[in-house]
Amino acid sequence: MPPPALLHDLPAEIIIHILELALLNSRPKDLAPISPIVRHFVNIIIYRTVVLDNPLTTTLFYRTSSCRHSSHLLAHVRRLAITWEPEYFTPSTEQQLRQIIARCPSLRKVAVPSSCQINISPSDFLPLHDGPSDLTIQSFDDLPASVPLSSDALPFLPAYFSTSLTHLRICEPSNTWQSPLSIITSLHDAPSLTHLQLARRADSNEDNDVVFVEDIAYLLATRKNLKMVVVSIFGGLMRTSSEVLRESSIWMLVSQLQEVDARVVILEGELGKWREEWKDVKGIRCGGFPSNFWRAVEQDFAEDKEEREGNLRRQPSTH
Repeated sequence: MPPPALLHDLPAEIIIHILELALLNSRPKDLAPISPIVRHFVNIIIYRTVVLDNPLTTTLFYRTSSCRHSSHLLAHVRRLAITWEPEYFTPSTEQQLRQIIARCPSLRKVAVPSSCQINISPSDFLPLHDGPSDLTIQSFDDLPASVPLSSDALPFLPAYFSTSLTHLRICEPSNTWQSPLSIITSLHDAPSLTHLQLARRADSNEDNDVVFVEDIAYLLATRKNLKMVVVSIFGGLMRTSSEVLRESSIWMLVSQLQEVDARVVILEGELGKWREEWKDVKGIRCGGFPSNFWRAVEQDFAEDKEEREGNLRRQPSTH
């Protein structure tokens, strides 16, 4: 690494790139003492993506957010993921998580196990809090009675999570029936939405299957800015083979919709897969980036489309 005096004369982007490379083999605490400016850029790198994957990391980061000597570091956070199992959350933990999210004024991407963690009172957000463009929720369950609801409107989550939202993932089916339109409504209609993922369990209530697909069709028809709707279909309580899953009522209904609207993508659901985006915790804490679900889906979608078009071209002409 260049000497500090030389390093300080470089553009910020180059300094960050050099420190990212240095962090591959060095710990942040070994680089930070080099100089105040190096410490500043190391903090930018290690705090831009925060993964809270266990109770200890949550407690430590909550202390950082609450201390006046370190709370300024939350301004560097662009991506925040809470990936440990929600059944271990206590009421105190839920409150800490909501306060952490509210104290990160520059969030662009948030991933949480349920909507409970983002049901934050509007008064708790810092001024100039713009809101994320990318929101991942493991499953969208009813809010328990013990969770304080926002005062603006009973069924709504804070408008903070809808105004700037372009990418929304509901990764897994909830324990209670939630229609796609009710989810979107709870997010104040998410008017800027361009990418949407929804989840449905096969062999569930078939009347709800119909409502589920009709809601998606309505969203596609009324939102021309909606570029992609990914539907993840999960097997039932018993392990379901791909063949059986593809013969289910919901798969066939979504397939019919896909035939008339190319924006629809169908995936086989896999419980817990959403966490894989954040699994390289050590790499992320040393300046790495999480994987990108949407980029991977778009790449697979483009390859499938090219293959389908190639197959059509190879079909013999009937004339």
